[in-house]
Amino acid sequence: MQDPRLRLLAVVALSAAAFASVHGAILAFFWWACTLSGPVSLWRSRWPLLVFFPLLAVAFALFLTGREWASYSLRLAVVLLIATFAYLDQGPGEFLGVCTWLFGRGVGFDCGLAGEIALSALRFLEDELGRARWAFSLKGMAIGLRGVVPLSTGLLYSALRRASDQVDLLVARGYSGGGSVCARFQAPFRDVVVTVAAAAIAIAAFLPLGEFFILIQ
Repeated sequence: MQDPRLRLLAVVALSAAAFASVHGAILAFFWWACTLSGPVSLWRSRWPLLVFFPLLAVAFALFLTGREWASYSLRLAVVLLIATFAYLDQGPGEFLGVCTWLFGRGVGFDCGLAGEIALSALRFLEDELGRARWAFSLKGMAIGLRGVVPLSTGLLYSALRRASDQVDLLVARGYSGGGSVCARFQAPFRDVVVTVAAAAIAIAAFLPLGEFFILIQ
């Protein structure tokens, strides 16, 4: 999706739909699959799929305790899938532009800047993981349990050092809060169609199935 405003609206609507009910999660998954943006972006990078491991652990714990795990796992899996799509489809500076457009040059710019710093840190870690895999492959070594601890320590130290450098840079440039950004948005017809479909899924998710089929008749 080219318009980050419509992407944000679609992601919020689909996340609410998936979390609200099972049929909402199924409809949100079909939206993710049919728009093609989700599968294509996931094919480019599979690192965000690591967020599914905690979900598997929680689902397994619920299964062992005899609680409802199938519905919870399905709904949360689709929510994470939508979040992964939003992360992979997000371009640099788009979150800052949307927040400033939505909430203004004060709070909006501050929230957007914080979000951009967080997203850039995630992209930095993703790049560092790719370099680490490449280095291990050149040495003919596999990243086993022994390599996880030093690798994680190095990545954490690099992320903290990078965050400290970013803070120093903001201070050096005299940042004290608020700002402006000249963001230009384009809303192609396809983006409008898929956003309307996401909003319709959100409405359908909060309606009982019987009332929904009566409504569409």
